[in-house]
Amino acid sequence: MNSNKFFSFSRFNLLLRNDILLNYKKYLLTIAGAFILGFIVIYSNMPKYIQKDELHWVFGSQKYFQVFIMCLIGLEAFVGSSFSELSNKVKTSNYLLLPASTFEKYLSKFVIHVIAAIILFLIIFWIDAHLARYVTINNIKDTNDSVLSYAEKEKFVQVFNYSMLLIRNTYPTITYWSWFEGLAIVFGIFSVGMYFFNVKLFFRKLGLIKTAISLIAVIYLGVITMTILSQLFYPETKWFDISKNMDYRMENGLFNIEYWMYLSAYLVSLFLIPLGYFKLKEKEL
Repeated sequence: MNSNKFFSFSRFNLLLRNDILLNYKKYLLTIAGAFILGFIVIYSNMPKYIQKDELHWVFGSQKYFQVFIMCLIGLEAFVGSSFSELSNKVKTSNYLLLPASTFEKYLSKFVIHVIAAIILFLIIFWIDAHLARYVTINNIKDTNDSVLSYAEKEKFVQVFNYSMLLIRNTYPTITYWSWFEGLAIVFGIFSVGMYFFNVKLFFRKLGLIKTAISLIAVIYLGVITMTILSQLFYPETKWFDISKNMDYRMENGLFNIEYWMYLSAYLVSLFLIPLGYFKLKEKEL
């Protein structure tokens, strides 16, 4: 195979420039919308009233993790808008006729809608988190109408940094995710993103809705599979009442079901990326 037919840096660069020139307005609007919506989500979850010396009011690592996951929904939606050119037959024909290889077309979308999107998302979330904290501290009030100093208010909304997302629990002591669990969460989120990334390659119309429905169906299929296994090994259990006997702790400290879920998170993305590539290649044949 001629390697130039598979990948050419100059051709790939032109393809990226072409995509950006055609869609820069949409990308700029998306970035502006992400700033606004991200701020609204974070600020709306921060406390508006506090009680002095009551530390359970503190907006800390776990609260930031919750809003981070909520904001990820917006990122997944943008990732799912990849290959919008395949929404109808005319646009599909024009896109497939572009003078670039299948690998270059797939990689260009991956660079813009996944790599660049993740980098911008992390920057935007960090800025929104600090901006929302500043606005909250300046407007937060005590439930007893007592006067609070700025330093006292700062205690109730911690300064955000990404290392906070590594914290698993804060009570009774601070514990962190292990490297295996942390990477599994990252790969799990990435796998969901790749599921949405390939949506247009399989569903031409209402792709995001169909993908969300199919994702829920896959989750329920996993629950049904576990239920059937529970019935086979423990017939005395009721349907959809998965036996606790199937859930046991392994030598590494993880439960067997947790271990299965983490391994699935690691492996699914390795399957989805080549699947999307060959699906795009199939359309060009």
